[in-house]
Amino acid sequence: MSFKFQFDYGKVILRISLSLVFLFFGISQIYNPASWTGFVPSFVSSIITPGTAILINGFVEIFFGLLLIFGLYTRFSSLILGLHLFGIAFSIGFNPLGIRDFGLALATLSIFFSEPDKLCLDEVVLRKTSK
Repeated sequence: MSFKFQFDYGKVILRISLSLVFLFFGISQIYNPASWTGFVPSFVSSIITPGTAILINGFVEIFFGLLLIFGLYTRFSSLILGLHLFGIAFSIGFNPLGIRDFGLALATLSIFFSEPDKLCLDEVVLRKTSK
């Protein structure tokens, strides 16, 4: 007996789960920026205060995380978030946190290199405009 999926659940699960990761960290940074200031690279803190950098980063992660979870501008959002994570991974360095962020960056970029899944609002918009 075979079971046929009508769409690829893996792409949906990947997009939504990564969105939740970005939303969790973005919200955490907004509610408690002081606990994140140690992660701000020195070149950033020479431009703006670490607290301000954390708040900006938190809002960026929330904004693009929401776009990603709803599937709006999916490819653009995943590209921005993936490159952002690469930057974090390289600034943290070769340690467990950096390796984790590197893996998450690759997973996020895999969304960029895929077509929108069937539950993306992008897909609904594309279907309407192509008719």
